[in-house]
Order: sequence, then C-alpha cells, then structure tokens
Amino acid sequence: MDILIEVLLEVYMELMFLMIPENKRRKKHYVMTVIIAIVFTFGIMALAFFGIYLVAECEKAIGFFPISIAVILSAIQIGVGIRLYNQRNKR
Repeated sequence: MDILIEVLLEVYMELMFLMIPENKRRKKHYVMTVIIAIVFTFGIMALAFFGIYLVAECEKAIGFFPISIAVILSAIQIGVGIRLYNQRNKR
C-alpha cells in the first residue's frame, strides 16, 4: 500500500512540475506543487477506496461512480501533463 501511494505521489508531482515553466520554479512553487499533489493523491485514493467499499461491503452498484470519478480525474491530469510537456518541447 505504501508503495502505491509513493508511486502515485511521485507521478502527480512530476505531472504538476510539467505545468510550471522551468525558468519560474522557486521554493514556493515547489511547496505548492507538493501540497497539491498530496491533496489530489489522497483525494483520488479516498474516492477509489470509498467506491470499493460500497461495491464490496454494501453490495451497491453505485460504488462504481466514485471509482469512475477517480479514474477519470487521474486520466485527465495525466493527459494534461503529457500535452503541456509536448507543447513545451516543440519550441
């Protein structure tokens, strides 16, 4: 479990760094990026675990909704990070 959280946090931090221009990185940008990455990681993990709980324990199909939201948010963020990275490297 710790490895999963660590990997997700590292991926989100790298994606967040792609959104900050290299010449404008300062200490406050780094701290803000880390805080946002931690909040997003735990938020997405909480949504996923809540959905799994609803499906497994309560046997409710509505549990797939929070899982879907977690997957969609992760995919959107990864897509935006890749797109911004590609835009910056074309120049």
